[in-house]
Amino acid sequence: EIRAMSDEHQPGQIQVLENTYIMKPQENEKFKVNEVTKAVKAILDERLKGKKYDSNESAQLSKELCTEIKEKVKEIGAPRHKLVVQVTIGEVQGQGVRIASRCLWDVETDNHASAHYTNPHLYCVAMVFACYYE
Repeated sequence: EIRAMSDEHQPGQIQVLENTYIMKPQENEKFKVNEVTKAVKAILDERLKGKKYDSNESAQLSKELCTEIKEKVKEIGAPRHKLVVQVTIGEVQGQGVRIASRCLWDVETDNHASAHYTNPHLYCVAMVFACYYE
């Protein structure tokens, strides 16, 4: 039994919702990896083109990119998925960078997409994780 507040009820009133027992997404509800990857790449290209690395600015820029990416993924559509967006921005100083992640999830229902951007001054890697929930 799941209890949740709803906007249509008065404050303090509890609405009881039944489980749906929908354990897998329908074909049209699946996370669209290719479409999300293209959208994330477009956002990174648009927002970071010509930028120079600034350590004071990077934290705020990462947050803004995360929010913008998450909103775009919601527009594309990933119903019944929890979204996690991670953006890493760093300075290019001739170094190599490898970013990896590990997740424990259901390979049939969960998925991810990633994109990167580099220019002579900075690099950026954005990852979007979509975990299906019932």
